[in-house]
Amino acid sequence: MPTLDLLRIQHWRLDEARTAARRLLARRDRRHAARELVTCLLTQDRELRVRAADVARRITERDAECLAPHAAELASILAEIPIPENRTRWHLGLVAARTARTPNQIRLAAEVLWQLAEDKSNVVRCSAVEGLGLLGHRDRSLRSSIEPFLHQAFLTGTPAMRVRARDALHRLQSTGRNRPSA
Repeated sequence: MPTLDLLRIQHWRLDEARTAARRLLARRDRRHAARELVTCLLTQDRELRVRAADVARRITERDAECLAPHAAELASILAEIPIPENRTRWHLGLVAARTARTPNQIRLAAEVLWQLAEDKSNVVRCSAVEGLGLLGHRDRSLRSSIEPFLHQAFLTGTPAMRVRARDALHRLQSTGRNRPSA
């Protein structure tokens, strides 16, 4: 049984997610705590999964390396999350993109994010836009497919999607000027 007591709080809000992420990052046994968080994502308890995904997203905002050893597993978990659980999918989409390091992990995360890009939920699609932008920044071989997608999202997406697409395109363009071609 995981010792991360994410269900202890009756009404989960932004402050609780941030506090849980800070506590996990402050633990001496971060590797063990990260494993517990991944275990929470594997449960059948839908509320526990969404809370664990929320905490994981906030952790990766500060330190993606904490969960990077679990990158492939996180992408696989994301691929199995039921479509109605859009909040969990939204959070994990960003986690999968932020933690992917190796070419195989990046490819796996990209495959899942391409699926999320077709989701009916705007927040899930926004996660895919942002995540694919991050992966394109990391792996130049993905850019030929990701850049047109980002341009399209910038032109036709919702306001939230346009902001994420603009930021991703800016990141890709600034990286392209600063690095030699692969």
